[in-house]
Amino acid sequence: MLRIHFDEITRTFESILLARGCPAVHAAKVAREVARNSLEGTYTHGVNRFGRLVRNIDQGLIDMAAVPTLGKAFGALENYDGNRGFGITNAWFAMGRAVELAAVYGIGCVAVRNTNHWMRAATYGYEACDLGMAGICFTNTMPNMPTWGAVDAHLGNNPLVMGFPYKNGHILVDMAMSQYSYGALELAMLEGEQMPTVAGFDAEGNLTTDPAAVHATKRVLPMGYWKGAALSFVLDIFAGSLSLGNTTSEIGKLPGGEYGLSQTFIAIDFSKVAPPDRVEEIIRTAVEDLLSSKSDGSSRPIVYAGQRLAAIKSRNEKEGIPVDERVWEDVLSLKSRSFQDFPR
Repeated sequence: MLRIHFDEITRTFESILLARGCPAVHAAKVAREVARNSLEGTYTHGVNRFGRLVRNIDQGLIDMAAVPTLGKAFGALENYDGNRGFGITNAWFAMGRAVELAAVYGIGCVAVRNTNHWMRAATYGYEACDLGMAGICFTNTMPNMPTWGAVDAHLGNNPLVMGFPYKNGHILVDMAMSQYSYGALELAMLEGEQMPTVAGFDAEGNLTTDPAAVHATKRVLPMGYWKGAALSFVLDIFAGSLSLGNTTSEIGKLPGGEYGLSQTFIAIDFSKVAPPDRVEEIIRTAVEDLLSSKSDGSSRPIVYAGQRLAAIKSRNEKEGIPVDERVWEDVLSLKSRSFQDFPR
């Protein structure tokens, strides 16, 4: 396992994007956010996923210069066409716009259609929290999860994020609707490990902790069984309908890889109705009570959602970000091709 510093990873990513003709402002933003994902411990949607992002560019699935354009607006509610732009820049814009609307109305909701994978979902919850607002966001995906009782994939694992600002470290949950994301399965495969709990079904229809077996069948287990399947479908309906974009079923009909996604971003300026000092006390009391829980005797630490980020980030800043040698070799191989190699 390599240890590579954040600045080196960011510079490498940025140079690869610029070589493909990416506008400098987008190259800098995308490079920084992908590297930041790994810096803060989400390795599955950081360095490990950069090669896939670049290959989506090479396949023409991402318009690197695109920016969102307004569709309809009514008060605190807006929707946009993402124009097949970077998922990261589109999502960052959308949550930023939701925050602007919330500053006026107390709540802002922005939906985006025709966009791409946003990488780490938590990024946009943290974006709202860093600006003092609560944030909620969700996306649909290509069909990659069977509904409960089925064997073929008609649902997406549609990640959901909920974040609330807290001075000692934001409260935030980022979860796919599958028990484990495909990124988590791929990371375990790279490391030759089993999943901690059952992750899905193997070719014989048996529940298994083997990530390779689940990855092969695409029969990931919905989080909470039928409950995760139901929530996935509802999030898909919300995202597709509010944005006037694709649902998972329509994404699955598109040629090529995963693109044309629909996403929703909600920001809440709770200070309009709840004094921040009172809210801080409410959160502190709840956090202290949670952390006083009696351990079950395992090695699992008792933490609140989002608490581990600061420690992981601090270690990776000092020691460098852990990167699998095979992943970094793949990233470096992307530098051998330039903008001129790709027809436009």
